[in-house]
Amino acid sequence: MSRQELSSTAAPEKDLFSFLGEYSFDNLPSSFFRPGSTADIFINCHTPFMNHVIHSHDFFEMIYVCKGEVLDWVDGTEIWLGEGELCIHNPNAMHKIEKMTEEDDVILNILLPPDMFQRSFYSMLIENKELDQFFNSFMISSDSCSNFMVFHDTSPRVDTIIELLAEEFLRGENVSRFVLESTLVVLFGELLRNYKPNPFSQKLIAFITDHLKDISMESAAQEFGYHKNYFPNVVKEQTSHTFWELVTEIRLQKAVNLLLFTNHPIDEITDLISYKSTASFYGQFKKAHHMTPNQYRKEHAVNERKQG
Repeated sequence: MSRQELSSTAAPEKDLFSFLGEYSFDNLPSSFFRPGSTADIFINCHTPFMNHVIHSHDFFEMIYVCKGEVLDWVDGTEIWLGEGELCIHNPNAMHKIEKMTEEDDVILNILLPPDMFQRSFYSMLIENKELDQFFNSFMISSDSCSNFMVFHDTSPRVDTIIELLAEEFLRGENVSRFVLESTLVVLFGELLRNYKPNPFSQKLIAFITDHLKDISMESAAQEFGYHKNYFPNVVKEQTSHTFWELVTEIRLQKAVNLLLFTNHPIDEITDLISYKSTASFYGQFKKAHHMTPNQYRKEHAVNERKQG
């Protein structure tokens, strides 16, 4: 799907802009997600009068530019997005749309409940070691702030995928929930395929992931050629996290994957993510998610893969 001359008066190839022009977003549901749903999204079009007030919420938000240009403000950082570019806001990020350049710009606002985001994104990681490492570096590295992820160099296929997403949302049929989740998996896969993380962060996350059972500051410093007393400064400068914050984050992300997509008991998960005791795992998990692993699994798990 071409991104060029979307507003041309000539009959263009079908694109997202012309597709959305056939629909009115004035009568969309007043609530973002149906109560109890783990598979709904909400899509709306920004107008020049929307979201100039700084706000936050407890769900993921994607800003996608179909036509024109927009200034997205997140946690004090100004992010210019042009046609075909996308920014993902993490839950509770403070943000607003600062400026739209023209009144006929088309800026899509795609809202995702945390469960749906995890299902669509994390399900790709459960059995893919390289993608798992890549995602961790993507989430943690300093070149992608912890509260937003920006995709400037997207492929034209992203336009097509977003169009399919919008079309399924507007249909509102029961079967759409499954199509929406599948389409999101394809979208995130396409975005990841073209994302280039910080090389240091990527290598560090890969090393930590490979050595979780015996990870130490000394072994990591030696691997990267730094003195153990200086290495913590390098990690902090490159990733905006301490070394042990990264280790904990990786372990907890793996725990979420295992809780959502497997039936492994908690003590087995504790061993798989290399915690020394179930008690320490419970403590770290509850600190991060404000509930125990068992409570998290009961509330969020959507695992349909039964294991023997």
